[in-house]
Amino acid sequence: MSREIKIDASEVKRALHQAKQAGAHIHSTLPKTIKGKNELSTTEKIEKINQQLNELSTSYIDILQKQLVQTEQAVNTMIETDKALASSSKRK
Repeated sequence: MSREIKIDASEVKRALHQAKQAGAHIHSTLPKTIKGKNELSTTEKIEKINQQLNELSTSYIDILQKQLVQTEQAVNTMIETDKALASSSKRK
């Protein structure tokens, strides 16, 4: 068994090149300046998103409740129809 450590230089260079490209990409996507963006504006944006989320949740719950009522009515209608058909077929 060999105790020699072999390094594939081309593989290392390729990995380093990819890491450099990834780092350059991160820097290019970050804003150059942050003037005018303070904690207050961030808090206001978060508050607005939270309000929209609450409104969306309320709308979803309302729609879900209406759907449940309609589904229950449809099931009741199917049960009544089934009973009516069963009783009419017994008469014949």
